[in-house]
Amino acid sequence: MAWMVRVIMGLMLLGYVALAGAEEAPESDESEVRYLPLQPAFVCNFGLAHDGQMQYVKADISVRLSSRDAEAATRTHLPALRNSLVLLLSRQDEASVSTSSGRESIRMQALADLNAILLEEEGVEYIDDLMFTNFVVQR
Repeated sequence: MAWMVRVIMGLMLLGYVALAGAEEAPESDESEVRYLPLQPAFVCNFGLAHDGQMQYVKADISVRLSSRDAEAATRTHLPALRNSLVLLLSRQDEASVSTSSGRESIRMQALADLNAILLEEEGVEYIDDLMFTNFVVQR
């Protein structure tokens, strides 16, 4: 009877080893989601307050990418991308930074601007989405 238990245990172990071997490590998929924070945070002045004081916006921005190529291209052109974002944020007025619809409009324009740069430089619009992970306005 003890030999039967050993045989059954051995067969169970072989089955487990066979199943574990069948599960191959997932290959690196080129279409995986990646988030790239654009560091450091963007701090820009915009418009003038009613009392003539400068107003500032601080925005932490991350982009969603789908491949290593997209990440490499984004990192390569980061100075041009950051410049575009600084100019966009600096052109804003009080109404656009103060409402959620205004911020969404800025977000969509930023995404379009960044992809236009990548399209011109790389021939591909690599950025899938752009997110404000923090958005603070000082008046």
